Amino acid sequence: MPIAASRPAGDHDLVGLAREASSVLDALLADATTKVRERVVVEGHLVGRLFDREQRATHGLAWFATYAEAVRQLAAYAERMANDDTLGEVEDLIIRIGLGEYLAQVVGGIPMSQGEVARLSDLGLSPAQVTARINPIAESLVVNGNSAERRARLIELVRTGHGVTVGQCGLE
Repeated sequence: MPIAASRPAGDHDLVGLAREASSVLDALLADATTKVRERVVVEGHLVGRLFDREQRATHGLAWFATYAEAVRQLAAYAERMANDDTLGEVEDLIIRIGLGEYLAQVVGGIPMSQGEVARLSDLGLSPAQVTARINPIAESLVVNGNSAERRARLIELVRTGHGVTVGQCGLE
């Protein structure tokens, strides 16, 4: 039985925010893919020695693609929950926290291991290229999505759930 909680009044359209976050990451991913390909492909063919030399960029690109897919799935989850009228406060918080954290890590650096971080500059993107893609909605999610207040509220809702399922998983 999920914890029943309503969405906070006056909140932004979560489905729209999630779609926009996904669009921003898709655009950045396309830019990064182009840049990494320029480093490892010659005359339409992948060159093994270049791929080896650019291992950090190719590995980072794979991580970035995974993050972009995670945000796409969060957006799809938000839309499913909204369409089913099951998008409550718990789901809203989970989505906003997740979107904020994924975007913040993409912008600041994606941890690939304990000692290795992939930054968009490692993938060939300049700060100006990144800035051009990060719109006010994405920036707002970075700043406010994974806030201490949201995390505290989610914990409060989980604690009051007394062992019940938290949120609607949307996997039916």
